[in-house]
Amino acid sequence: MALNCRGVLIVGAKRTPFCSYGGPYRDLPASHIFAEAAKDAIHSANLKAEVIDNTVVGNVNFLSQCDGGKTPRYCGTYSGVSLDRPALGVSKACGAGLQAIITGCMDILTGSSKVSLVGGTEIMSSLPMLVRNVRFGTTLGVKYQMEDHIKNQIIDTYCGLSMEHIAEVVAKKYKFSRDEVDQYSLKSHLKWKFAHEAKGFNDEITPINVKNKNEIVINTDRISRIDLTAQELSVLPPIVDDGFIVTTGNTTVPADGAAALIIADEESVNQHQLTPLAKLSGWACVGVDPAQACLGAIPAIQKLLAVTNRKIQDVEIFEINETTAIHALATIKELKIDPSRVNVSGGALALGHPVAATGARMATHLVHQIRKGNCKTAVAASSCGGGQGIALMLEAV
Repeated sequence: MALNCRGVLIVGAKRTPFCSYGGPYRDLPASHIFAEAAKDAIHSANLKAEVIDNTVVGNVNFLSQCDGGKTPRYCGTYSGVSLDRPALGVSKACGAGLQAIITGCMDILTGSSKVSLVGGTEIMSSLPMLVRNVRFGTTLGVKYQMEDHIKNQIIDTYCGLSMEHIAEVVAKKYKFSRDEVDQYSLKSHLKWKFAHEAKGFNDEITPINVKNKNEIVINTDRISRIDLTAQELSVLPPIVDDGFIVTTGNTTVPADGAAALIIADEESVNQHQLTPLAKLSGWACVGVDPAQACLGAIPAIQKLLAVTNRKIQDVEIFEINETTAIHALATIKELKIDPSRVNVSGGALALGHPVAATGARMATHLVHQIRKGNCKTAVAASSCGGGQGIALMLEAV
């Protein structure tokens, strides 16, 4: 599935600070943090929420909310969208946030919506532990089987391999050394740190008020590995028993966060006197062998470039999801991308990976890179668990 898209504009894009697993968002509903980013995006667009026709939100781990999958609906409701407007939840593993944007675009292109609220949200911290053998009663002395929902989703039940095992296989295929992979991970952290210290995220971040014992304001990313060093990376043991490359240092970690974008057709932009920040130029979605899942972004980008009649050299900035460093490195090597153009402010290795929010966060960052004049053409792409790939192109207006 791919499309060269015209006439869909982004008029607002905001994200929450991303926070580490078990951090300050752990007791907050995923819909609430999304709504804060969405209300800020709506306000920054100088738009009224009642103008929004539809809400499309990525939310992969809906079990974390125990609300029967209604989180996307609440995302729209708490954002001020009229109660008579529909909402849709999207699940595409790591590509859910990008798919939500694409689905919102489809609504506009088919004429079923003129202005859509799209994005992704995830509170990984509230994912439950699973106990399967108690639903219909237990006998005296039964042994409860506790399963970690986060660990379970790392396993691909089709091919029987974990994400880390798949990454090890791909590392061997591309002959990546442990040092090469660790160095990529370190650079991701350093790029995030440089952008953070230069206040490079200020325009895209919505501060979040958290009320626990005391009320605190989260206005910057709160990540767990802010001062990671090459020495610390080098001594970490491999995750896979027979592996050599993949460690907890070159793999992303669970995190909490949300990102929201407002997209509109040209008629609505003119009617409501909105200022477009960027335009959507096309997208591509593909399937790949689940045993090679971390290569999904490669054919997705290739298909996107083909449908938009572009070359790699035409894209000035890439956001490529860093589920592991190997995901990004393989994409860079296979497509011969200049590494300096990839994840210029750091990626998921530094920020963490709230699964459905990451794609929307990448798109939000690219919107602001374009708005600042740092590039004219940009691509956000992700491999997806289960063997898929997704890519989205944004351009200056």
